[in-house]
Amino acid sequence: MATTKHGGSSIPGASWVRPWFQLLEISVSVPVVIGFRTVRIVAGGWPPDARERRELVRMVQEKAEAFGQAAVAAVTTPPRDGARFVGAVVTPVHRSVVGNRRRLTRG
Repeated sequence: MATTKHGGSSIPGASWVRPWFQLLEISVSVPVVIGFRTVRIVAGGWPPDARERRELVRMVQEKAEAFGQAAVAAVTTPPRDGARFVGAVVTPVHRSVVGNRRRLTRG
């Protein structure tokens, strides 16, 4: 396969593959994460124990951090290359969501 001088593929649209797969993985992972966290909150009773409070704090902090990074990427990435721009914005959210899914489904 031929590559361009910037290391990308010369196949039209190939630069969109990674952002699309990231968005697909986010769309599959989000319901899993929401389900696990909802069950843990409901099953934990009230008031939440120390473990659940840590999870709730972590949930809020991770969201703020991921969306903050996405906002910075949206503002600082030049929109010349649409796929690179979308990838830069989606990557922090993808990393957070997929990491949560893996952590929560481990048991």
